[in-house]
Amino acid sequence: MAADNPFLPTFGTSPPVLAGRDDVVARFTRAFERGPVHPDYTMLISGVRGVGKTVLLNEAEDAALRLGWRVVSVSASVPGLCRQITNAALEHLREAEDGRAPRRISSVNVLGVGVAWTEQPVTEAGIAVDLRSALTSLAGHLADGDTGLLLTVDELQAVEREEATELAASVQHIARRELLPLAFVGAALPEIDETLLTDRGMTFFQRCARARLLPLERSDTQSALRKPITRAGGRIGDEALELAVDASGGHPFTIQLLGYHSWEMAAPDRHITVKHAQAGIFEAEQAVLDQIVKPIWSGLSAIDRSFLQAMSVDDADSEINAIADRIKRSPNYAQTYRRRLIDAGAIEPAGRGKVRFTHQSLRPWLRSQQ
Repeated sequence: MAADNPFLPTFGTSPPVLAGRDDVVARFTRAFERGPVHPDYTMLISGVRGVGKTVLLNEAEDAALRLGWRVVSVSASVPGLCRQITNAALEHLREAEDGRAPRRISSVNVLGVGVAWTEQPVTEAGIAVDLRSALTSLAGHLADGDTGLLLTVDELQAVEREEATELAASVQHIARRELLPLAFVGAALPEIDETLLTDRGMTFFQRCARARLLPLERSDTQSALRKPITRAGGRIGDEALELAVDASGGHPFTIQLLGYHSWEMAAPDRHITVKHAQAGIFEAEQAVLDQIVKPIWSGLSAIDRSFLQAMSVDDADSEINAIADRIKRSPNYAQTYRRRLIDAGAIEPAGRGKVRFTHQSLRPWLRSQQ
């Protein structure tokens, strides 16, 4: 039955085994314990879609809650980011003053459940409450009780510039200047390096500690596949495991898809063989194509697309110089688009002067379009 499948191929959902990310988890956990003077107290996590950024935000929130902290969890893709945070902070302050237990307030709460939504919060005296004053009041109250507040912001690359300015100024003042217990963890696509972080007014985000998420190492990928299977009472053969590891490319979301579909194919005995793994790989590749590859493609420029089409001619890794010849551009020009496509999550480095597709399903799909 599908209900006992141990894999969770859903964006933003924590996997059954969080493999290969122990170092990042340890960094923010230590920072929460040591306070605002720790360099990782404000952190920016970046990586391509499906690499596990939101999962690490979940881990950070859980770590803060275990310490008895309060958590505000929002997404910059939802309008009114600073109003969301302000309202959540005021709700936390009311709950803290009433002695209610710490909890996580998310964008969903703020926009309709559990928090009184107002366009512009005001005090009883009719004075408008802005983001900095709300967060300062809450952080100051929590400092008196020897606890803290964690603010997480997902999809930070989508933030409006005015919102980003207000957020940066507020968190920097409270956490870094006042040294109040307000920790910050943001998550963004790599494109943030070429957009928000190039703005001279965004020094707070530029100075955040960085955690750049890469594909998992082979041993971590093996653990992420084998452990959930064995814990759920199943088995996977060594050859089947290696096939799945190779097909995943160390991409966490793809790993969950491969595990999920391979498990389904092996019903009812749950002994995953090469045949089951191959069928699971096919299903996973179709899902990656629809959920990751095509959305990436839709956001690319004409030259970006011509670069990828030139790569699809090759059966394996592509040489930058060969790509430049095919698109009739100089190698230096091609390097510019190499960087753009790496940031977009379409390709990855494959050694000196070479690149490969991040998701192997892109090659046959491109060939089918020609």
